[in-house]
Amino acid sequence: MRILVITSNYPSLQKPNYGAFVYNLMQELVHFHQITIIAPQKIHDKNKSKQVDSYGREMCAVKRPFFLSLSNKKIGFINTGAVSGYFYAKAVKKELYKLKQKPDIIYAHFLSNALPALDYAKKHDIPVVIASGESTYTSFEKKASQIKNKLIQQVNHIICVSKENQELLVKIGFNPKKISVVPNAVNYEMFKPLDKEHCKQKIKVSNKFVIGFIGHFIHRKGPNRIIEAIEKLNDSEIHLVCVGSRGELKNNNFTTIIPPVPNELLPEIYNAFDIFVLPTLHEGSCNVIEEAKACCLPIVSSKGTSVEEQIMDGETGILVDPMDIDAIADAIEEIKRNKDFRERLIHNLKDRRGENSLAERANRINKILLDLT
Repeated sequence: MRILVITSNYPSLQKPNYGAFVYNLMQELVHFHQITIIAPQKIHDKNKSKQVDSYGREMCAVKRPFFLSLSNKKIGFINTGAVSGYFYAKAVKKELYKLKQKPDIIYAHFLSNALPALDYAKKHDIPVVIASGESTYTSFEKKASQIKNKLIQQVNHIICVSKENQELLVKIGFNPKKISVVPNAVNYEMFKPLDKEHCKQKIKVSNKFVIGFIGHFIHRKGPNRIIEAIEKLNDSEIHLVCVGSRGELKNNNFTTIIPPVPNELLPEIYNAFDIFVLPTLHEGSCNVIEEAKACCLPIVSSKGTSVEEQIMDGETGILVDPMDIDAIADAIEEIKRNKDFRERLIHNLKDRRGENSLAERANRINKILLDLT
């Protein structure tokens, strides 16, 4: 079966870490089907230097048309995000009509990426499947009713990553009978426990209790709340490692910053951590939490979010109010100070390794796709 994937989030040599979770799934699904990916790139990335020789073995056919992006700002009466969206959609449509063979299914990663393909799909009677893992649906809800209704009526199936996603989509107006929940998963062959001291030495954090964070340095993800919690603890043994970019961290003397890296380099970094902390405000289904769990790291993350579907409070980690700095600090201190508790969390994580494999997720998604043809 020929599957066409449309995604704005896919790795390249310029951005090898970008959309690694989409890449990982596609490399599994390609064992079942012929996959072509349309992954438009911003035109100002065209001349960016390559960060690596490869982001991993690529078994799909990837088309990367360039489009003009004017960011997403409000300048007077002009919404530059809408202009960027116009050029993005134009790039996708151009690639669609260059296809030599029509696909059997169009698989869009996120709601917005399905919109440029709807007319093409209707013309050629092609089922449209959407993978939905958005942290919120605010941008979709702001779209014109005509656009929203067109997608709601034409989509054949939505694959959600959490029950929270499912509930929000039904509230928006999508048919619950057309929605399946298939949580994000992890490659257990790649993400696994490694020698911790060796991994700490590689990033020069030996003899420290290392708190790890991976993600954008933005308010929603919460790295600065981790910094404030560590400042409250005032413990010289604690060191923070933040992997990511796109934002600013509060100045301090206990943080190592590592720029984004290809997915295959992350396991050694995870294994340099003693615990993983992510006080996020919203998630679809969090990939980095699945990766941290696979490396058997005790986790501190957010109650009141979809993370509650991923972490067993008191069994594989501690869930806290992500805006409560004192609660974040107390959770970190409890895991650091109470060695028996920490070892119990690690033991429980080891017992649960393999419960959420990427290969099994690909199998479940493949069954959904086959049922539509």
